[in-house]
Amino acid sequence: MFSLKMDLCHLVRLTIAYNANITMRRNLSSVVLANSLAEVKHDQNNTVLESVSEDLSEVTPYFPESFNIAAYVNKSETLQNLVKLNVNLSKIEKKPHIVNKLLKMDFEKDMKENIFFIKDFVDSENIGNYITKNPLILCESIENFQVRINYLQSKSFSNLQIHNIIARNPFWLMFSTERIDKRLGYFQNKFSLNGNEVRLLATKQPKIITYSIHHINTNSFVVKEEMGFNDEEVKTLLLNKPKIWMTSKPYQKSLLERFNYLHNVIKIPHSSILHYPNVLLCRNFKVKQRHMFLETLGRAQYDANKENYIPLKALIENTDSEFCKNYAKCNVDDFNLFLKTL
Repeated sequence: MFSLKMDLCHLVRLTIAYNANITMRRNLSSVVLANSLAEVKHDQNNTVLESVSEDLSEVTPYFPESFNIAAYVNKSETLQNLVKLNVNLSKIEKKPHIVNKLLKMDFEKDMKENIFFIKDFVDSENIGNYITKNPLILCESIENFQVRINYLQSKSFSNLQIHNIIARNPFWLMFSTERIDKRLGYFQNKFSLNGNEVRLLATKQPKIITYSIHHINTNSFVVKEEMGFNDEEVKTLLLNKPKIWMTSKPYQKSLLERFNYLHNVIKIPHSSILHYPNVLLCRNFKVKQRHMFLETLGRAQYDANKENYIPLKALIENTDSEFCKNYAKCNVDDFNLFLKTL
């Protein structure tokens, strides 16, 4: 009786173990399948759909959305070399499809040549940050890089301008010559720019050329239709302060509020704002605090043709102490006491 009971218990344990093994194998199969499909999805070439039934021994393991890449650094010479270049892997790991690509690459064979190419445009101490912002630049071919550099040379960009563009925009070299040509043409036609002005814009703010066209159009509407700048003023504002056109949607309302306060409350004309467009990118509270304080002192006079002229830069530049000394002509303690009354 005891023996039979033990046999039954043993049978039950075997059954449980067998079921657990089946479940584990099914889960493993699901992970492998998910990984294979994910790999196919993110393959940029996407020419042949790989069969999920092939040998999966070389397939990179599936990474969940929030996995920690640090666990792979000790085993990956590629990651170790990226760390030595000061690449911030904690930012890259937020995009598993990029990590998948990097883990499959060999540093010496696949990355080193790209890094030396980048080094011609970026200082050694900044290479890590450059790659962190756009790690996919390590996956692009040198031939494509050279074609895109040749394109800029054909459009009469100087070597210094090209160096500045590549150094300040990590994504520029990811755009094909056709896309860059369309982008440059877009700005030239929309804002009536000549060749020199297009080159000036691309060099002064390279990121605007590859920025979202939707955002550019929206900000153009804000500047022209809601702020009331005419076409020539819009062009001047773009060339002097292109960053205004890179204001994302959450901050467009603040940009318009800042203009309304300057133009409709303080009565600053368009011409003065064009002369010092930085005032449109400062935080609202700073402009308001300093203007209101100058107003209480009877010094809020922003017309350059009149006495006691206060330049717009006084509203946003320098420390409070320097503001009080140079423009308010008082002690900073008086300004601090005023702020407590607001």
